[in-house]
Amino acid sequence: MSETGDRKARIVICEDERIVALDIRAFLQRNGYEVPSLFASAEDLLDAVEGLEPDLVLMDIHLQGAMDGIEAAAILLERWAVPVILLTAYADGPTIERAKLTHPYAYILKPYDERELRTAISIGLYRASMEKRLRMSEERYRGLFAQGLAAAMLAEQGGRILETNNAFAALSPNAERVQDFIADQGDADRLLAAMRSGDRYGPTELRIARADGADAWVLLSAAPIRLSDGTGAYQFQAVDVTERKSLADQLLHAQKLSALGRFAGGVAHDFNNVLTAVMGYSRLLRTDLEEAGHALDELDGIDQAAKRAAALARQLLLFSRREDMKPAVFSLSGLAREDERMLRRIIGEGATLVIRALADDDLVRADRARVEQAVVNLVANARDATDRGGRIYLSTGTVRYEEPVMGAFEQVPAGDWSYIEVVDEGPGIPPGLREKVFQPFFTTKPADRGTGLGLSTVAGIVRQAEGRVELVSEPGAGTTMRLLFPTVRDSQSGDGSADHDRAYARSRRGSRPAGAYRPKILLVEHDDSVRALLEAMLERAGYAVHSATHPGEALLLAENQTAGPDLLVADDEMPLMSGPELAGRLRAGGRAMPALYLRAADGSREDSAAAGPAAGFEAFLDKPFDEDELMDAVEALLTTAS
Repeated sequence: MSETGDRKARIVICEDERIVALDIRAFLQRNGYEVPSLFASAEDLLDAVEGLEPDLVLMDIHLQGAMDGIEAAAILLERWAVPVILLTAYADGPTIERAKLTHPYAYILKPYDERELRTAISIGLYRASMEKRLRMSEERYRGLFAQGLAAAMLAEQGGRILETNNAFAALSPNAERVQDFIADQGDADRLLAAMRSGDRYGPTELRIARADGADAWVLLSAAPIRLSDGTGAYQFQAVDVTERKSLADQLLHAQKLSALGRFAGGVAHDFNNVLTAVMGYSRLLRTDLEEAGHALDELDGIDQAAKRAAALARQLLLFSRREDMKPAVFSLSGLAREDERMLRRIIGEGATLVIRALADDDLVRADRARVEQAVVNLVANARDATDRGGRIYLSTGTVRYEEPVMGAFEQVPAGDWSYIEVVDEGPGIPPGLREKVFQPFFTTKPADRGTGLGLSTVAGIVRQAEGRVELVSEPGAGTTMRLLFPTVRDSQSGDGSADHDRAYARSRRGSRPAGAYRPKILLVEHDDSVRALLEAMLERAGYAVHSATHPGEALLLAENQTAGPDLLVADDEMPLMSGPELAGRLRAGGRAMPALYLRAADGSREDSAAAGPAAGFEAFLDKPFDEDELMDAVEALLTTAS
C-alpha cells in the first residue's frame, strides 16, 4: 500500500512543532513511506515542492510564518495538484469551513490515532492516484481536441459557439455563432434548420469566410450531443479542402482545355484541306492569267488571305499541341514588326504599344509559331498589369555575355544571344512570387481572367529552342521579361541556292517532249476539292493521273492496270485505311513503289508508318502546300526510285 508505481510513496510533513514532526516521520517510515523533508512553514514548503514532487502532504493548519496550512493547501492543489491531509488540533466551525474550500483528502485531529492516520493516508494516496490518472486522461483528450488536425468546435442548438480548437480558431478566429463563418446564407440556413430539429448535418462542402477575408472550402459535419448537465448541443468537425478543390478545379480546367485542343485540331485539319484547294486554284489561275498578260492584284489578295488563314490553322494546331516543331531561321526583329498589328489588337485601347525592333543580326533557329505564341502571352500579361494609359515596350536586339549569368530559373551560359523582351509599367512582381510565376496553374488573376498556364507555356517554348528567360521586376517599378535565344550567324541560315534551284525546276515543269513516257501517279484523296486541284496540278506537269476517293477504289484501280503506278500520292489519314497502310497493300507484290503522304500538319503520324523496306521511298507533305512544294516532293521521290 505504501508503493506508488515503481517507487515508495513520498509524503512531505509540514508541522511547526519539531517533536510532533519527528514522531509523524517515524510513523510513516515504519509503514514503508518515504519522507523526503520536514518543513515548519508553508513558505518553505512551497519554495521546495517542485523539486520534491511529493505524492501527499501532511500539514498542520497553524504554522510558522505568515501563511497558514489552509492557504498553503489551496495553493498546492491549484498549482501542482498535490493532495493534502490536514492534521491539526483545531476543530472549530470557521476553521473547518475554510478547510473545506481546499478539498482536503482528510481532516484528522490531534492527538491522532495511528490506525486512523494509516487508513486516511492509504485512501488519500489511492484517491490521488486515481485523480492523477483521470487528470492525465483529460489532458490527453483535451490535447487531442485542442491540437487536432481537423477543425472542431462545440455549439448550442441555437448556433452560439461554446468552444473551438486551435485549427478551427485558425480558420475563423472571430466567429461567435455558427452562421458567422459560413459564407453562403443558404448553407447557413440549412445547417441551423438541421440543428433546431436535432438532425445530423453533412459531411458537406461549404465555403467559409476566413479572418483574412479570403474564402476557404471545408468538408463540414455536425452531430447532436448531450452535455453532462443535460443540455443539448452540437459537435462540429471541418476539414480544410481548399487546396484539393483548387487542384480539382485546375484539373477540370485542364480537361476543358484538352477537349478544346482536340476540337481545335480537328477544325484545323479540315481547314487545311480548304486552304490547300484555295491556294492551289489561285496558283493555277495565276499561271493562266500570267500567260494572258492580265493584272494579278486580286490574286495577290487571295494569296495573302490564304496565307493568313494557314497561319491561323498553325496556331490552332499549336494550341492543341498536335503540331510537330518546325525550327527555322528567322529574325526576331522581323517577327516583332510583322506581328505589330496583331499585338496592338491584343492590347486594345487601354495601353500604348511601343516597338523597338531595328536589329538586323538577331537571327535565331526556333519554331516561329511557338515563339509568336510566347510573345503574345507576354504582351497579354503586360496588358493586364498596365494601368489605362500606360506603355508597353517590345524590344529586340542582341547581347553578348562574357560569363554565365543567372536567369529567371536557370543559368544563362556565356555567348551571343538574340532577345525579344516585353516591358510594362505595372506594379511589378513581389519577391515572394517571382519563383512561382512560371509554375503551371499559378496565377494572381481572377478566375475568369487567368488560367496560370501563360508563363509556364512561355518557359516550355523557350526551353524547346534551347533558350533562356530573364526576369527583372521590383514592386512599383514594372516588369521586364526577356526571352533569349542562341544567335544564328548568316552563314548558318543558307545562301539562297535552294530558291534558285526551285525556280529553275519550276521553269522546266510541263516541258516533257511529245511522246515521252508520262509517269503514272495513283492519287487517293477523300476531299473532292483537294483531289480535283491535285489532278489539275499533276496533269499540267505532264504526269498521268489516276484518282480515287478512298483506299478501296484505289486498290481496284491498281488491280485493273497492267503495270502498277510509279508513285502513290495519298492522304495520310483516310476512313478504314491510312495512307501508309494502303502503300503496304499496293507493295504486296514486292515492288518498291514510292509514296507521298499528305497530312494536316497535326503530328498524328505514328512512328511505325514509315517502317519497312520501302521507308526510303516515302515522304510527308503538310497541308496547306503550294504547287512548287508538291512538285518538288513528287520529283524527288520519282528520282530516288528510278
